[in-house]
Amino acid sequence: MIGLKESRWLRDLLARTTLKLFNQRHMRSWLGRRYDDSVRRHSSSLPRLGSADAGIVKNLNERGIHVTTLDVLGIAGAEAVLARSAALAEDFAEEARALARGGRPFIIVPPEQIARSAMIFRWGLQSRLLDIAEAYLGLPAAYDGVAINYTVADGQAISTRKWHRDWEDRRMLKVAVYLHTVDDEGGPFQQISCPDTLQDDREGFTYALSDDSELERRLGPGYERHVVSCEGPRGTVVFCDTARYFHRGKPAIARDRAALFYSYFADPPRHPFLCERTGLSRADVEWMVRRLPERQRRAALWRRRLPPLLRLIPPASL
Repeated sequence: MIGLKESRWLRDLLARTTLKLFNQRHMRSWLGRRYDDSVRRHSSSLPRLGSADAGIVKNLNERGIHVTTLDVLGIAGAEAVLARSAALAEDFAEEARALARGGRPFIIVPPEQIARSAMIFRWGLQSRLLDIAEAYLGLPAAYDGVAINYTVADGQAISTRKWHRDWEDRRMLKVAVYLHTVDDEGGPFQQISCPDTLQDDREGFTYALSDDSELERRLGPGYERHVVSCEGPRGTVVFCDTARYFHRGKPAIARDRAALFYSYFADPPRHPFLCERTGLSRADVEWMVRRLPERQRRAALWRRRLPPLLRLIPPASL
């Protein structure tokens, strides 16, 4: 009888094997050249941003993070999305705590709840957010959807509450939105605002949860000075590159934390077999974008344009 851990290992074997293949010296050199050429060709087609959004991209390029609020951004529909998402998180709270007591390391509101409230998903496809993502990524943005992350205040430093980098692409953009006030004891998002320079197409890509010694090896002594802790009120928005920069959700000790996390990366990403992290089914994504404009549909349905062999590789488990 195969257990859950063994079945996940088997499911992920093809994705992890392909990651190793993509990190062979000749393969990563070829992938890097293709990527650099694509960025160069697309540079003249990047969207023109207003001064506020250009400031967001500037901060992302310089420090990997920009913190603001929904009120400052003024993006249409935000309050309705915030209220609906908060209600879903509140309804899920008791189940989330039970899952945490049972040892579940990473907890999200069931994706089917988001699919039934499609406006939450569609909000991340607004042209202004796609423009910001494209301007930062240097290529058209692929949209990997949204999850409502739920962190139980149990003080456990496990899973994404340890320092790590995301594995979908060379660089990526996440837009986190707090569904309630988050203080230092409520599990704020944290990022180390100096990039990991030991990882690129030249050196290869490896991923692991990191302790102090590994962070010092990669980022240098005194990296702690660069930790940005994002406390803030309901509606706080954090734009962050979670691929180039180490980050975590600080373990919550006093209050649970619930937040939206919208995800974007280049179309195509370097590691498509490590994407689709929200748990949303492809059928639900297709249904939610069926009547949207072409740009939004292309961003959400990015997998359709992958080479056939890559489309056959199932994404690694959450």
